[in-house]
Amino acid sequence: MFKSKSIKLSIAAALGLSAMALSSAAMAGEATKYVYKQGFMPLETVEFDLSKTAMFVTDPQNDFLSEKSPAWGLVGPGVIKNQVIQKEKKLMSVAKEVGIPVFYSTHMYTPKDFENWTSLNGIDKIMFDNKMFAQGTFGHDYHPDLKPDDNTIVMNPHKGLSNFWSGDAAIQLRQNGIETIILYGMSANMCVESHARDAIENGFDVVILADATAAAGDAAYEAALTNFEFLAHEVAYTDQIIERLREAKSEQYSGSYTTVKHHR
Repeated sequence: MFKSKSIKLSIAAALGLSAMALSSAAMAGEATKYVYKQGFMPLETVEFDLSKTAMFVTDPQNDFLSEKSPAWGLVGPGVIKNQVIQKEKKLMSVAKEVGIPVFYSTHMYTPKDFENWTSLNGIDKIMFDNKMFAQGTFGHDYHPDLKPDDNTIVMNPHKGLSNFWSGDAAIQLRQNGIETIILYGMSANMCVESHARDAIENGFDVVILADATAAAGDAAYEAALTNFEFLAHEVAYTDQIIERLREAKSEQYSGSYTTVKHHR
């Protein structure tokens, strides 16, 4: 099992350390660390055992990531600002480099779903009105830069906001020996957050990459970050996690440890 080390910080101390961390990281050429917006939250750092860790990507599909998507006017600015596609592509490559799998949780609706579903919430109505993620369409397809490779496990598609309810995420992760997921994708306050909640309720450790996701506007994105900090075992930036995964791989090769412990 994975254990997370917690360090409780006062709000004042957290704010002071945040500024210092950004400055020292820049000078040292280190990965910039995610700074918790809520200084009262315990700061945790998950220990990575590469044999039990996986990338977990939500909705790497055209209807979120293509300029041709009907939702691009809402999510596009955030996707561009956070360089979501570039980060997802990089993370896929790093996963293969360090020897951990990538799990894809995609969104999909059939013609019968569009025809028969009657109880639609707000986001359902938006997706149904625009026929988003319709089976066999361009919008349902993977973004061309994010096609699954031989290191990708594509799970059954989800129709609600979480694969743990309408897909096979839990059994796929457990059958592959996964205990910790590095979670990112689209969109932050909907599918990413929903997957995070359900993964945690199912006993998995969850690290969320705050800069490898986006949402329909700044308010939705900021709301997601707030909840990520409450929910996840750790919130981090992409480059932070890549750095630590490579350290774990290096230590594994050296025959010393398969876990990397970090304290803030």
